Amino acid sequence: HEIRTPLNAIVGFSRLITETDNDSEQQEYLTIIDNNSSLLLQLINDILDLSRIESGHISFAYEMCNMNELMDDVYNTHRLLMPQGVELRKKVPETPAIINTDRIRLTQVLTNFINNATKFTTQGYIEIKYEYSSDNRFILLSVRDTGKGIPTDKIQQVFERFQKLDEFAKGTGLGLAISQSIIKTFKGTIQLESEEGKGSKFTVSLPY
Repeated sequence: HEIRTPLNAIVGFSRLITETDNDSEQQEYLTIIDNNSSLLLQLINDILDLSRIESGHISFAYEMCNMNELMDDVYNTHRLLMPQGVELRKKVPETPAIINTDRIRLTQVLTNFINNATKFTTQGYIEIKYEYSSDNRFILLSVRDTGKGIPTDKIQQVFERFQKLDEFAKGTGLGLAISQSIIKTFKGTIQLESEEGKGSKFTVSLPY
């Protein structure tokens, strides 16, 4: 169903272009085709990504990673992309954690969380943060927002494939499923806390 929807738009509006002589209408249809082609490509890439991770056919490039530097990179990439009225905040400990991880894949997870937060946050802030657990055995990475939040009965569903709480929001509905697979590969966990009207917080716990 998720693949058929953008494909139907591409086929349908391509046919309409051949039947109309109006340049402005044609341009509108071409834009729709272009948007749906991009969605379809992203969807296929996400499906392949998920299947490769879960089948173990994707290799992770582990290296020693300074978490303060990684957070700086993520912050600098996203701070100018925030919706109007939303501030991106960052909190890191003074003493950087050095962990053995795949930097690109961990950045992908954080990016998924931030992109998710920007879809549902229209004012306030999004905060990226990491800290040491009280027993120093884990690194706790979190992305908190002041967005619309998630109903309690929907919290368990957000990590399911193709699950979109807002059908009109951009995305394939696979970002959180991919994130969970990556974090499982790192032998970590993801927790979600959310309250309708107040916001959400995703927390990744990684062995330290």
